[in-house]
Amino acid sequence: MIALKVVLFAVLATSLAAEDASKPKVEVLTERTFVKEDGYNFEYKLSDGVSRQEEGSLITVGDHQGIGVRGQYSYVAPDGQEYTVTFTADDKGFNPVIRASPAKGQ
Repeated sequence: MIALKVVLFAVLATSLAAEDASKPKVEVLTERTFVKEDGYNFEYKLSDGVSRQEEGSLITVGDHQGIGVRGQYSYVAPDGQEYTVTFTADDKGFNPVIRASPAKGQ
């Protein structure tokens, strides 16, 4: 039984490694991060079209302090559409707005 598990694990690991080798390497094109006493912000863009921008700041709700976050991320899905999600996350919850558009060059 243990031998069967080892063989199955080896087959799975080999197939995952072969799949990884066929994918192009993703490179970081830009990356910036700033941390302040009252919050943070960061952004990055990758060569595969993924990007993200986010800003967090201290908020006070009643007697409690927390972090309110707003940002945006985008990616190109396998269907060729570019999806952009703009969001806020605060004491009112997580509120995303999703937009789809044809990928650039299509």
